[in-house]
Amino acid sequence: MIIRRASDDDAEALTALITAAYAPYQHLGLPPVAEGVADDITRHYVWVAEVAGVVRGGIVLIMSGDAYIANLAVHPDAGGQGIGSALISKACDLARCAGFEEIGLATHVGMTETQAFYRRLGWIETGHEGLRAYFKKDL
Repeated sequence: MIIRRASDDDAEALTALITAAYAPYQHLGLPPVAEGVADDITRHYVWVAEVAGVVRGGIVLIMSGDAYIANLAVHPDAGGQGIGSALISKACDLARCAGFEEIGLATHVGMTETQAFYRRLGWIETGHEGLRAYFKKDL
């Protein structure tokens, strides 16, 4: 697995990956999570995980006032390979190096497997607002 900064050339593959990753959760009425990937690559810290030359995961980190993960996606065919954990580790390292003491994220309250994944990695749930569950991790 190679973790690298996303380039403009990755926008199409990353958009398709995000769409596939969130497809099982569309019944929850998620917002359009795959929109604006090209803009995210230009404006934020976007990293991808490649396996055998194919983009299999991606993460969007925003560091503006606070550090937070705006999106994390792993292709369903690549689950269980440590891709999500590796991408989160990269985001945490970047935020720590930028001087942040904690990092946050939000997920849908109905995505219980995702919440369990974050808890296994040491994230602490900090509250709910509507359909969002908020988590943070000390760096």
